[in-house]
Amino acid sequence: MQNNNHNNNQQLDELLRQLSQKLGTNPDKLRSSAQKGDVSQVMSGLKPEDAQKVQKVLSDKNAQEKLLATPQAQMLLKKLLEGK
Repeated sequence: MQNNNHNNNQQLDELLRQLSQKLGTNPDKLRSSAQKGDVSQVMSGLKPEDAQKVQKVLSDKNAQEKLLATPQAQMLLKKLLEGK
């Protein structure tokens, strides 16, 4: 079980590293923002058309539910919530 958690932590760290590179920010700051539920840092690093797409999903309850039901989102949420 610990090995699975270790692998998940590595995957989350890699995801945060890649995302922070694309956004031009620090992975630790990005993790902290995500754990606090603050998406402004992520949104500010997106292209305007991408930010608009994200905003559309965030404002559409059905789209949110579909997104959150994906295995990738479930894993990410689990990892982020474990840090609280």
